[in-house]
Amino acid sequence: MTILSAHGVSKSFLFKGALSPVLKDIDFDLQEGEFVSIVGASGCGKTTLLELLAGITKPDSGCIRYAGEEITGKTGYLGYMPQDDLLFPWLKVMDNLLLPGRVRGRNIKEERKKAIKLLPVFGLQNYQEHLPWQLSGGLRQRVALARTYMTGSKVWLLDEPLANLDALTRNALQDWIAGIVKELNLSVLLVTHDIVEALKLSDRIQVMKDGVFSGNLPLDKSADELEVKELGNKIRSLI
Repeated sequence: MTILSAHGVSKSFLFKGALSPVLKDIDFDLQEGEFVSIVGASGCGKTTLLELLAGITKPDSGCIRYAGEEITGKTGYLGYMPQDDLLFPWLKVMDNLLLPGRVRGRNIKEERKKAIKLLPVFGLQNYQEHLPWQLSGGLRQRVALARTYMTGSKVWLLDEPLANLDALTRNALQDWIAGIVKELNLSVLLVTHDIVEALKLSDRIQVMKDGVFSGNLPLDKSADELEVKELGNKIRSLI
C-alpha cells in the first residue's frame, strides 16, 4: 500500500533576480513499511523535497498525498527530523519528548505515559532527567528520533540524521535505526549523501541529480558483497 506519494512536484527559488529550478516534475512513492533512501550530491534538491513532503514549504506545482489524502503544504502529518537535532537546550529529555504533544494540544498526562514506555525502546531510560548538553552526540540523535516518533506519525522523513557523528557512533546508530524501524513498523524516507549508509539501511534507493530522479534501484537483502559493490558503483555513476 502506498503511504506517501508526490506527483508532478516542482519547485524553484529566486536567485539573483531570476527563478532557479530546484525540483523538476518529481514523481515519488513510499510504500507502507518501506525504507527508501534518496542519494545525491549537495544541492541536488534532496532536502527541498523533504521540506515539501513535510509541508514546510509549498511546491510551485504538483500534489503530495499521505494515506490517500492530499496534504500539499500542510504540516503535522509526517515525522520530520532535520540534520541538526534541534533539541531545546533548556528542556530535559522528557520535556523535549513531550513537545509534539504540547504543540498539538494533546493530554500531557497520557503523552508522558507514552514517552515513559518509549524510553527503553530508544535506550533512554537512564537519561530522562538529563539536559541535551549532558548527552553524547549519539544519545542526542536518539532523543531527536524518539521525539519524531512522539509526533504520532508512522512515516519518518530523515534529513542526514547521522551526518555530524563520528564513524563509530554513526555505524552503531545505523544498526540501531534498522532495528527500531522494524520494531515500530515505520515507513522511512532518508536523505543521505553516504552511499554505504543507504545500501546498509534501504529497501530501495532513489538517486537524485539536478532536481530529478536519475535512478530507482531496489535492493536485494540477500545480495553478496560483490553485488552490493556493483550497485554502489552504479549509484555513483548516476549522481
